[in-house]
Amino acid sequence: MKSRVGDQLANIAGNVCLQNSSVAISFLPGAGGNISAITGLRTGRNWLWQNPHLPITNNRSGEDYGQSLDSGGWDEMLLSIATSEFETTHSTRIQIADHGDLVRQSWGAEVQSDTHGNERCRMTASGAALKYDFVRTARLQSDAPIIIFDYSLTNNEAFEWPFYWCPHALLDAQSGMTIELPPDLPFHLDGAGVPAIERWPWLPVEGRPSLDLSNSFAADGENFARKIFVRAPSDGSVSVIASETDERLTLTFDPNVLPWLGLWINNQGWSECGSEPYQNLGLEPSTTNYDCVAEAVRNDAIDWIQPDETRAWTLTVELTA
Repeated sequence: MKSRVGDQLANIAGNVCLQNSSVAISFLPGAGGNISAITGLRTGRNWLWQNPHLPITNNRSGEDYGQSLDSGGWDEMLLSIATSEFETTHSTRIQIADHGDLVRQSWGAEVQSDTHGNERCRMTASGAALKYDFVRTARLQSDAPIIIFDYSLTNNEAFEWPFYWCPHALLDAQSGMTIELPPDLPFHLDGAGVPAIERWPWLPVEGRPSLDLSNSFAADGENFARKIFVRAPSDGSVSVIASETDERLTLTFDPNVLPWLGLWINNQGWSECGSEPYQNLGLEPSTTNYDCVAEAVRNDAIDWIQPDETRAWTLTVELTA
C-alpha cells in the first residue's frame, strides 16, 4: 500500500490517497476532511458522486453549504445536519451551521504505517461550536477491497451535549442502481413531525401506487427527492448494487451505536446550487432519526456525551465486483 498526491485533484492542496491492489481512497484534509473518491481498481468505478457544478475547494469558511459546498464526496456530519440551535443542560445556547461543525474546517492528516507496512490515514479536527476532538482513521485490508473507518469523539467541555453524528456519503446513483435492505424495516420521512411509520421498501403515495424505494433509480422511475430514516437492520448492513455490472458497495455499522440509517434518495428531483436536478444517493447511518439536532433533543431521541467522555465506533466499506 502507498500514499501519494492524487493527480485528479492535484489542485487541492494536501490531497492524500491510500491504495492497495483492489481499492483506492482519496482524502482532502483542507476541504473539511472530505473523502473525494472510493475507487474499485478492478473496474475503475468511483462510487462517490461529484457535483459537476461545484468544484471542491479548500476555501470553505463561512460558505453557504448548498450554494458553495455541496460538491459531493463523503463529509462527516457532527452536531447536526440541518441548521440548528439547542440549549445544553448548563443553559448554554449552541448554534450549528448547515451540515454541521466539521465541513468548513481544515483537518490535520497523517499517514502511518504498521509493522507489516500497511498504511492508514489518521485525520483530526477540533470543535468550533463546541470543544471536542474528532478523529477518523481509515485503513485498508491488505489486498482486499475493504476500507475500515475507526472514529472517536472526545467531549472537552465541562458539560454534556447531544451525540449527533452521521456520515454524509453521497454515491453516484446511476440508472438502475438498487438499494438492498431486509424487507419490512420500519422507516419514516424526515421532517414529517410525528414520525409516520412505513415499511421498507414501500412508500405510500396518495392516489397512486406505492413507490418501491429500493428501485428508486429505475430507468423509468419517477423524478423525486426524499430523505428517510430506516431502523437499522440487525446486522448493520446496507448494500448498493450497480445494475449494469452487478458491482456492489456494502456499508456495515454497529446498530447499537447507530440505530438509524438515513437515506437521501435523489432521482433528479433536487439541486440546491441552481443547476438542473441531479441524481445521487446518500448513505447515512445515524445516532438519531432527525436531520435537526434540536428536534432530536425535543423528542428525546438522542444520547448525550458526558464531559471528558470519549465515544468510539467503526464503519466498514466493502466493494464487490
